[in-house]
Amino acid sequence: MDGSLPTGSLMGRLQERRADLERQIAAERARQAPDEMLIRRLTRERLLARDRIAALSGCAMPRWARQDLAAE
Repeated sequence: MDGSLPTGSLMGRLQERRADLERQIAAERARQAPDEMLIRRLTRERLLARDRIAALSGCAMPRWARQDLAAE
């Protein structure tokens, strides 16, 4: 066992985390005086989760670049 988590469970947790962050951002924006620094931090975390999801699904690299690597 290499100690890594199954990709499916990690993907699910990342998707849940991203959805939770989106809810937190929406709730903060709905406040009368939203904390812009908090919104920025939450947005960065949401984007990081999105990027990790893309990397796990193999979408982190454009298709044309993956095809070039496969040809080598």
